[in-house]
Amino acid sequence: MEEPNRYYGQSPAVEGVSIISPDQPRPMSSTSVSIQQILQLQELKDSKLLAGLTGVSKEVSDVHILSRDAAAADLSNLSSQLLILDNVNLGDDHYQIDVILRKAHDSHASGLLIVNFKKSVGPTALRLANKLGMPLIMIENVDSLQLADDIRRQVRTPFIARSDAILRVTDRFRRFARTGENNQALKILAEELHGRTALLGITGAPVATSEGQTFPIPPDFILRDGLMVEKSGDSVFVFQPLQLAAGERPSFWLAIEMIAPSESWIQVVREVLNFSAWFFATKLSADRLVQERDARFRLGVLNAITATKEFPDPGLINQLGILGWRVDGWCTAIYLQSVGEVDALRILNGSPEFRKHLEEIGFVGPVIERPDGFTAWQVEKEEPHSKSFSLLLQNFQQLLGKLEKTSPGLRNYIGIGRPYQGILGLQKSLNEARESCTIAQLSGKPYDAQHIDEMGVRRILLGWYASESFTEFATSLLSAIQDTDADGELLKTLETYLDNNCSPSDSANILGIHRNTVLNRIERIRQLIRVDLNQPDERLALQLACRVIKKANVS
Repeated sequence: MEEPNRYYGQSPAVEGVSIISPDQPRPMSSTSVSIQQILQLQELKDSKLLAGLTGVSKEVSDVHILSRDAAAADLSNLSSQLLILDNVNLGDDHYQIDVILRKAHDSHASGLLIVNFKKSVGPTALRLANKLGMPLIMIENVDSLQLADDIRRQVRTPFIARSDAILRVTDRFRRFARTGENNQALKILAEELHGRTALLGITGAPVATSEGQTFPIPPDFILRDGLMVEKSGDSVFVFQPLQLAAGERPSFWLAIEMIAPSESWIQVVREVLNFSAWFFATKLSADRLVQERDARFRLGVLNAITATKEFPDPGLINQLGILGWRVDGWCTAIYLQSVGEVDALRILNGSPEFRKHLEEIGFVGPVIERPDGFTAWQVEKEEPHSKSFSLLLQNFQQLLGKLEKTSPGLRNYIGIGRPYQGILGLQKSLNEARESCTIAQLSGKPYDAQHIDEMGVRRILLGWYASESFTEFATSLLSAIQDTDADGELLKTLETYLDNNCSPSDSANILGIHRNTVLNRIERIRQLIRVDLNQPDERLALQLACRVIKKANVS
């Protein structure tokens, strides 16, 4: 007597494929059911998998009972369906099995289940099923209609499970309400989806997590605008972008890490995260409105500080008290300006991270968001020693190095003012910080920090750069070059040539081109703007003009 639910007639080439024992628990976290899983049904415990073992992983979306003369029927619309053939409809025409197997394969059906067949299936059908990878299953003494209902119930279970997961998350989110913290909502997702979850900001750093403060993002992974699935070892990550307003690029991502999930469970997670995105987007949009309101208030107070003449307005003093901003000591200001793909939203989202970086280097005080960066200051009771300025500058250089790694698409520059007493002293320090930031941008580096005391003679040049008349002169002088220099090669060559004492060899080494190429470009520049580079005054004017245009292009 043949053992039930065993495979017969399969070639040795697929002996490594295994059938899950009926005693093993069936996974309840899938969105689709395979032939292999269907064979675990109690109703199929006495079934026999005769052939087509290589196809047992095929997914089953529905069940279809074949009628009499199935071999002649149109089976073209049965993709992913398990076909049931009752002996009552088969009769004595056993050749029909071969025909049905071919038609089932052509229509992308998942398998063929023969019910109550009193004879053995011929070797031709077995070989054909093996060749096509079409599971051929047999079972006796069952009601085909009842069996079809049982299998259909199993097939639909994953969709029910998926719906249940969404309903559970929805119900818990509803009870959670919008007043809860983001990490609480993430914990709900982690519990329902069996993983570790996080809310990532635009830099990829976690804004909130379901547990702890870290989230292991795969190495060299880049966040994109669409849903992403990333595998790293046994871990599988799913990233769902959040769009806070129509037409905006994502500024947050829902993320989950799972350990060795099934492919079907990954699909469940994808759908639940997609559904959950509306909740987080709504909550974050509400939070953003509050942030924007508060940021506008802070910026308004900052503008009032910079506009103060002699005696601070009592209303300003009151606003400083409301915000908890101290100005009753020695105030040292910084001015950070971001250049590149920057907008107000990105600045708002990056504010917590920037505050954290400031605290790490011991710079504690108010942080005010601007459309293009941040303004901050700290207050000390005693006047800082001049030797501390170098350490402060070093710390900010290190901070910018961190921001360079976590702020793709941005170049960040910091200016630092001297310490002065009181609100009028803060105003002076703020102005110096802004001036030194302007010089930092002209360094040509991807990031740079400058202290007002270390700028020296460059402060004289700052007046020229800031002069509207000189800017107009520089634009006019170099317009002929810019009009014909779409890629900026001529202007860059001219600046490098002037900065290196008009040495074609040194310029060539810096630019990575041949010496003759430098000479040819310089000659072309002479023809375009008709200057005499042998004259020191003309060289100086050109050098300053290049700086002004460079600053304008950077900004």
